[in-house]
Amino acid sequence: MLAGASLLPLTGPLLIRAVIDRALVDGTGTTSILLPAIGYLVLAVGAQFVTVAVSYFATQTAWHTANGLRIQLTDHVLGLGHSFHRQHSPGELIQRVDGDVTAVSDFLGRVLLKTGGALFITVGMIGVLFVLDWRLGLFFLVYMLVAAKVVLRRRDRSISESVDQMGAQAALFGGIEERLTAAEDLRANGAGSHAMWRFVQDATTALLATKKMERAFLILWWTMQGMLTIGMVLALLGSAALLERDIISIGTAFVLFQYTLVLRRPLEEIVDHFDVVQKANGAMVRVVGLLALEPDVADMGTQRPAPGPLSVEFTDVMFDYGDDEPVLAGISLSVAAGDSVGIVGRSGSGKTTMSRLVVRLTEATSGSLKLGGIPIEDISRSELRHRVAIIPQDVQLLGGSVRDNVTLFDAAPTDTAVVDALTHVGLGHLESELHELIGEGGVGLSAGEAQLLALARVWLRKPDLIVLDEATSRVDPETEHRLQIAIAALLKGRTSLVIAHRLSTLRAVDRIVVVADGEIIEEGDRAQLAGDETSQFRRLLDLALETTS
Repeated sequence: MLAGASLLPLTGPLLIRAVIDRALVDGTGTTSILLPAIGYLVLAVGAQFVTVAVSYFATQTAWHTANGLRIQLTDHVLGLGHSFHRQHSPGELIQRVDGDVTAVSDFLGRVLLKTGGALFITVGMIGVLFVLDWRLGLFFLVYMLVAAKVVLRRRDRSISESVDQMGAQAALFGGIEERLTAAEDLRANGAGSHAMWRFVQDATTALLATKKMERAFLILWWTMQGMLTIGMVLALLGSAALLERDIISIGTAFVLFQYTLVLRRPLEEIVDHFDVVQKANGAMVRVVGLLALEPDVADMGTQRPAPGPLSVEFTDVMFDYGDDEPVLAGISLSVAAGDSVGIVGRSGSGKTTMSRLVVRLTEATSGSLKLGGIPIEDISRSELRHRVAIIPQDVQLLGGSVRDNVTLFDAAPTDTAVVDALTHVGLGHLESELHELIGEGGVGLSAGEAQLLALARVWLRKPDLIVLDEATSRVDPETEHRLQIAIAALLKGRTSLVIAHRLSTLRAVDRIVVVADGEIIEEGDRAQLAGDETSQFRRLLDLALETTS
C-alpha cells in the first residue's frame, strides 16, 4: 500500500504532460485532452484514500511494535543480574524501557512512513525519467547519490550527540526518582538544598547535551534544505537547456520540474521531523545496547530435585561484584534436608549475598552450590522459584487487592487457599477485605502486617526451602512475637536459612553459623554455642542483652 500511495503521485505529472503536449498540438481542441484530465482527477482522489489507509495501518503497526518492544525490554531487564541493578536506578530504567521505546514509536508512526514513501518516489521517479530520456534519469541518479551521501554523513555525526542527550535525560530522571523516594529523610535531616543542587547539576548536564543535539540537528536540517534547493535549480537549468535544443518537449520539462516538487514534499517532512529521527537513532542504539547485555544468571537448567525438603551445600563459594573485592571468600556450608540454620554477623559480612545465591538472584564467582544434591545452575528457574522462597527485610506491596498481593496476581489459587494462608500467619481478619485495594506501597497496612503478608505468600506456595533475610528487623516487639509464631509454623518440615540481627529470631533454629568478612568463623549447635562463653555467638548474645537493658 505504501508503494502504491508513493507511486501514484508520479503518474499525475505524466498525465499532465500528455495534456500539455496534446494541447500544443491540437490548439484549442478539448477532445484529446479530456481523457488524461479525467484520469488525473481519478488518480488524485484515489491517492488520498490510499494515503489515509497507509497512515492508519502504519499507526497500528507502530503501536504494536512499540508495545512488543516494551514487553521484551522489561522481561530482559528483569532477567539481568544484581550487579546491573546496582548500577542503574529505577528512574533511569523506566526512561530506557519506556522513554527510548516511545522515541522509536514516534519514528515508526510519523517518520518511517514518509521515509519509505520518499524512497519509493525516488526510485520510481528515476525509472520514469530514464524511460523519458536517459540523460534526465542519469542526472537525477547521480544527484540523489551525492545528496544521500552528504546527508547520511552529517546524520552519522549527529547520532552520538543524540545518544549522549538521552543518557543525560535518563540520569536526570533517575536522580529525580531517587530523591523523591528519599524525600522524607532529606527533609527530616535538612538535606533539601543538597538534593536541589544535585538536581541543578543533572539538569545542567541534560541541557548542555540537548543543546549539542539541537545544534547537530540544525546543521543537518540546513544541509538537507541546501541539497533540495540545489536540486531544483539544477532541474530548471537542465530542462531549459534540453528544451532549447528540442531534445525534450514542454510537457517533459514540466514533468521534470514537477517531480522535483513531488520529491521535495516528503523530504521536507522528513527534515521537519529530523529531531524525531535523531532521537529514534539514539534510542535504538541504547535499546540494542540494553538487549545485548547478557544476564548474569542463565536459565539453562532442566533437572528437578527429589520432592521434600531440600539440602543446601556451599563448597568453597566465592563472590564479588567484579571489583576484585570479595563479598564471600570461600564459604563452605552443608545444611541437611529439613534442618534450620541461623546465619549471624555484622552488616556487610556477606549474609544477604548467601541468600541471593540460594534463590539464584545472582551467580557465584567460583565454587559450587547444590540444592537437593543438584548443582543450582542445573535446576530450571521455574522449578527453583517453586521450591525455594525468600522473605526479605523490605517487603514490597503492590497496587492491587489483598489477594493480588498474596498470590502476586496468580489466578490459580482459590480464595479459600488464600484465606487459609492469611489465617495461618495471623491475618485472618483480612478475609472480609480480600478483594479490597490496599494501595501501592502498602497503604492501610502496618510494617508488621506487610511482613506477615509476605509470610502468607510463602505459605500459599508451600516451598521446600525458605530463606528469611532479616524478616523481623523492622517491627515492634509485639508484632515480632506474632511473626515468630507464624515463622515457627512455616518452618516445620522444611529446610530453612534464617538471617537475623535480632538473635531472638533464632530461638527455633538447630544450628548457628557466624559470618565475618565473607568467611564462616564459627559453626555449631545453637544451645552449645550459647552456653560456651568463648564463642562468637555467645558474645553476640551478651551484646544484645546489654543493648536491650
